[in-house]
Amino acid sequence: MSPHSLRIALSRWENGRHAPDRLYARLLRQVLGVPSTTVDLARGDTLFEVLLNHTNSLRMLDRRFGAPAARLQTAAHVTALDAMWHSSKGTDRSVIARAQADAAALAAWQDFDVGDTAAAAAHYKEARIAALRAEDPILLVHTLGEEAVMLAETGQAEAALAQVSQAERIPGLPPLLRSWLSATGAQVATYCPGDTSTAREALAAAEALLPTDSSCDDEMPFIAHNETHLSRWAGHILARLADPAAATLTRHSMQVIPEDFVRARCAQQLDLAQAAINAGQREEAMSLLSATADHIDDLGSGRLRRRHDSLQHRTRKLLAAS
Repeated sequence: MSPHSLRIALSRWENGRHAPDRLYARLLRQVLGVPSTTVDLARGDTLFEVLLNHTNSLRMLDRRFGAPAARLQTAAHVTALDAMWHSSKGTDRSVIARAQADAAALAAWQDFDVGDTAAAAAHYKEARIAALRAEDPILLVHTLGEEAVMLAETGQAEAALAQVSQAERIPGLPPLLRSWLSATGAQVATYCPGDTSTAREALAAAEALLPTDSSCDDEMPFIAHNETHLSRWAGHILARLADPAAATLTRHSMQVIPEDFVRARCAQQLDLAQAAINAGQREEAMSLLSATADHIDDLGSGRLRRRHDSLQHRTRKLLAAS
């Protein structure tokens, strides 16, 4: 909100004419230092609850069965939200914009996962616009961070790092999101040849920023970030940096990551294969890649398929040279 709008909102919250929504309830808790049970989270905001529940159901489908299982439905959901926003008035517009920003970012990630980067770029643009309409810095930062990963993986690592830096300059972000963003920066930095220090520093920052009592925040369902997920992420980053600790870290996190993160677990198998290649364990790498291939096909992930094929090519070259 602008300072003028915030003054009006504070007056309305104070005299009981309106209740803060989830975002501002959380911000008020941080500023006032009070537990969540003492602040009304506006559970009566049924429109947002309905829209969020639909987005979350699509998120669960994507996580468990892969992007193709939910992609068309998610894109249709985003289109419907855009039409709703244009036809709505008053406070409903902000509620719908928040839901649209979340759904559009999910659609973009699904596009990216199947390999349609043009559609992903369009959905990320839509997510940024919706987050700005909603005046929601958290959703904007999430979109910028996710899009940075796509930029890095499509040969635009410098632009990706700049985008993460832009997001990090946005004030008022909760520590959990700042930790997630630092880990994103670490992953992006691994795509900059010869620059390992940036990735390691960003990963250390992510670990330092992670709240000690962290859990996947219900108020930010679009990120899965806690000690377990950061450990998984660190294993991937270290594998890309050829750090010998990657395999041990990855195996440990695989024991505790929830079973429904099927695509993430498949990516961890590729992390193990990459760690094996780095250690010169060519047969182990080939065995891991062979075992992972069918899972990737089941998930329909073009992103994981490209990585699998690249690692397989490296392994075959090493085997031929031995």
